[in-house]
Amino acid sequence: MVKKLITAASLFFIYGNINAQIDSLKMNLDLRTRAELDNGARTLISKGKSAETTVVSRARFGVDYYYKNLEIYFSAQDARTWGETTSAANKNQNFILNEAWAKYQVSEKLGLKLGRQILSYDNERLVGSLDWAMQGRSFDALKGIYKFNPNSKLEAVVTYNNDDNDLNDLPEKEIYSIAEAGEITKSLQIIHYDYSGKNKFQFSAIAMNQVLQNPSGAHYDLLTVGINSKKYLENIGFFGSAYYQTGKNTLAQSKNAYQFSANVDFLIHSKFNVILGTEWLSGRNFDTDSGENKSFSPMYGTNHLHNGFMDYFYFGNSHFNSFGLNDYYLKSNLKFSPNSILQANLHAFTSNGKLGFDTSGEKIPSYLGTELDLVFTHKIGKSITANLGHSFMFSGKSMEYLKNVPEPKNLQTWSWIAFRIAPNFKIK
Repeated sequence: MVKKLITAASLFFIYGNINAQIDSLKMNLDLRTRAELDNGARTLISKGKSAETTVVSRARFGVDYYYKNLEIYFSAQDARTWGETTSAANKNQNFILNEAWAKYQVSEKLGLKLGRQILSYDNERLVGSLDWAMQGRSFDALKGIYKFNPNSKLEAVVTYNNDDNDLNDLPEKEIYSIAEAGEITKSLQIIHYDYSGKNKFQFSAIAMNQVLQNPSGAHYDLLTVGINSKKYLENIGFFGSAYYQTGKNTLAQSKNAYQFSANVDFLIHSKFNVILGTEWLSGRNFDTDSGENKSFSPMYGTNHLHNGFMDYFYFGNSHFNSFGLNDYYLKSNLKFSPNSILQANLHAFTSNGKLGFDTSGEKIPSYLGTELDLVFTHKIGKSITANLGHSFMFSGKSMEYLKNVPEPKNLQTWSWIAFRIAPNFKIK
């Protein structure tokens, strides 16, 4: 009798899941608010300048519909800084359609996805969702997904960009002028392969070509290829990445750049681990020829996950095509409970390229500064997460030169508190 009940319950569960994929509707909400006290985030703050307090928020609403082989998803969002519009504003420029795509499962192995969508690969070093920033990042793209087996798949993506302003177009070209990471990308093509093996082994490879458009209308190809790998043993893990960029950038400079990272994860206790690692992003020297570009560009990456939470490097359009970066870090996670985690990260930054000489003829040292990030995360129930963070930047003299802030405060700090409410539920 017991076996019959278990069998019947299992069949009911399986049928329910299959039926849900035949005709179902799911919804999700993402409400975020973050208050920040900026006393030196993103760049050095000068002596005599007061810290700035800002509150930012995001309200995102998503609907996911399934019918047989078709899935349709859209999400709309309002992302804003409190007070940037009046309380009686007659229009809202912060409201956008963050995602709007349709995915059709052509066969068991092949799927096609068309429309505005988030692209995120590996550890978001090269392409990521930028979810730390309230506006996030999404692309107008066509993506093909082919699953070789449950452990490996291949994705191919293509985008095409235009501003739809015929007044700017000449007969021989269609002008596009939006620059991201210092480059104007007319079209983007990505091929990404991912494999997950036994014993926590992961490997991925990516090739990303950008058709860049010079303001004159000329087009150039910028190619980035890279690999990511991860392997965990019983109490230790190894992971890292390597990328290479070649071709020409928007300014027609010849690109020859690289990224490399290596990490060791020590699983000291079930509630405590420590990661020791380094990342190098190549950069130009002070005397590099103007026609060459040796600076690696983590184009659409989420850099907040990598080189310090204070976002001194590769934030927005800053630090791209510059002196590069060497980052030596020690990261740790301490779990007080399943719902409470304390993260502590220590970074030491140096420039990858030579900075040159100061006005007295002395060589500018490569050391830029040291950053300490502390973040406490606590989950409240199923859908609510609270975060409390505080960061210190102990900058060196070379950081003053790099950021062009001659008299900064002795200590740069950044404090923040955030709340996120993100329920998911099925309507039918």
